Amino acid sequence: MELVLADLTAPSFSDFSRLRFFGSLDGLRALSILGVLWTHVWYVSGLEYYNRLQHYPVLKMGAFGVDVFFGISGFLITTLLLRERSKNGRISLRDFYLRRSLRIWPLYYATLGIYVLLVIFLQRGTGRDRIFFHFLPGYLTFTYTWFAGWAASGAVFNFAWSLSVEEQFYVVWALVLRILRGLLPALVMILMIFLRLSVHFNLLQNFILKDSLPWRIAAGVSVPICLGAILAQILHSEKGFRILRPILGSKWAAPLWLLLLLASLVPREPFWQMIQWFLVAAVVGSCVIREDNALAPFLRFRPLAYIGLVSYGMYLLNTLVLDVVNPVMNRIGLRHPLLKFPVFVAATVLVAGISYRFFETPFLRLKERFSKVREVQPVSKVALVANS
Repeated sequence: MELVLADLTAPSFSDFSRLRFFGSLDGLRALSILGVLWTHVWYVSGLEYYNRLQHYPVLKMGAFGVDVFFGISGFLITTLLLRERSKNGRISLRDFYLRRSLRIWPLYYATLGIYVLLVIFLQRGTGRDRIFFHFLPGYLTFTYTWFAGWAASGAVFNFAWSLSVEEQFYVVWALVLRILRGLLPALVMILMIFLRLSVHFNLLQNFILKDSLPWRIAAGVSVPICLGAILAQILHSEKGFRILRPILGSKWAAPLWLLLLLASLVPREPFWQMIQWFLVAAVVGSCVIREDNALAPFLRFRPLAYIGLVSYGMYLLNTLVLDVVNPVMNRIGLRHPLLKFPVFVAATVLVAGISYRFFETPFLRLKERFSKVREVQPVSKVALVANS
């Protein structure tokens, strides 16, 4: 920690405020989606391989990449909203919701439509079709987490839970920032974190029945998103920026916090998950306070940055790609996940890249019409993917 505290050469608050995008977050998002894909390829390769992966503490935690997505999302969206308010004196809820809809909905609903057809033609009579259509209203309205519970983790299109968590959060959060000023939005975030941790540690058992609708709504609060939002609020003020700069602003802070995050993935006790969430915020903060952080050359590596660019499409489409790649590779005798993974990644990047270029980009251009802070927009080339 002395190394971090000793380096006070990080950019000033004015330098930070003028940043139009944070280059390191593309690569950080790429690492997150690669972790998700890593877990998926081991899982579909069979229990023999998946159980073998469980012996490697950090490698088995690829799905934690979703929490990193959440942390990035909370920071970026909140920063954009705060800068819009600083520039215009208010936040346009209409424009914000339109931007979110144009970014998330087109590919989401197109993918859901593909799954509807596949379930009708390929899953009829298997039982999975009944579960899918039972939860379809939740998929359509981003309320899946309210009704599914965690027992439905094997359901078709289950990855919709993360999009549901984000969309529910931002419907409320934009309104909070529109109405409240000063420390009040941060206090709201702290209250939401307390509510989520109370569910996590089963502290509300005398007040909320487990797996009831109120319990599921509380369990759907993402602590990394909340912490990312708090981080954005702190860094948006000069006083807050000066407080965090000695902790997160060293050139070597980013690799240090990332190593601590990876080390925290080893223990599996519930308490450690809370530490992991805070470390996600620290990693994001150390990557955005200074553009020349020690991880930047790696995180800005163009192939890695491109994966970050198309990561939303990769998240939505990767299981479809895997359903094609996996049986083909099994048929030719390449069954080990280590052999499948690079092929799976390449195929998913290709499909997501095509989606981004020919399907998503027109909606992204339309979305920019509703941006009030283009000249100070604090995002990377991925705009506000915020997928988690």
